[in-house]
Amino acid sequence: MILYNIFIYPIELLVEFFFVFFYESFENVGISIIGISVVINMLALPLYHTAELLQRKEREVRLNLAPGVQRIKQAFTGDEQYMLLTTFYRQRSYHPVYALRSSLSLLIQVPFFIAAYHFLSHVPQLQGESFLGIPDLGKPDGLLSLGSFPVHLLPLLMTLINVIAGAIYTKGLPLRDKLQLYAMALLFLVLLYGSPSGLVLYWTLNNL
Repeated sequence: MILYNIFIYPIELLVEFFFVFFYESFENVGISIIGISVVINMLALPLYHTAELLQRKEREVRLNLAPGVQRIKQAFTGDEQYMLLTTFYRQRSYHPVYALRSSLSLLIQVPFFIAAYHFLSHVPQLQGESFLGIPDLGKPDGLLSLGSFPVHLLPLLMTLINVIAGAIYTKGLPLRDKLQLYAMALLFLVLLYGSPSGLVLYWTLNNL
């Protein structure tokens, strides 16, 4: 609860403030969702920029250390390998926990996602409102059906955008970085597949 109040609640208040602002200005829920997506991304841009700089530094360090790490792993095993790797890292003022810096941009998304999820999942204005062919922003889109089984296209579109963006962003980067982004794309597909279309629309616009 304390972490929620510190990291997420202020973001949720911002989401609510700008949603109300755009809704009162345009009286359109879909435009309001587009508005909060643009504003929240602009406000978060400095954080993403800082995270990108740290990630780039982490990748450069990893690439520089990789040949030495590989030699130690090929020549030694068990406790001896562990001790030599620890010494190798310490001599170069590096700790494996620094590798978490490569996930910073993904970690930054978490409080923004939770805040938007909590707010947009409980906004009464979404109920029964259509937008851009989406019949009801308060429910999963169900734009396609296979027999009696509804298929939600918006989460699939969101995932496709994520995968394309990940392929562009990680071009030339190690496989580890590519897999991390693709795994996150699949995770958000699972989390949002049955969510209200308004929330999926918001996150799709974020990814765009």
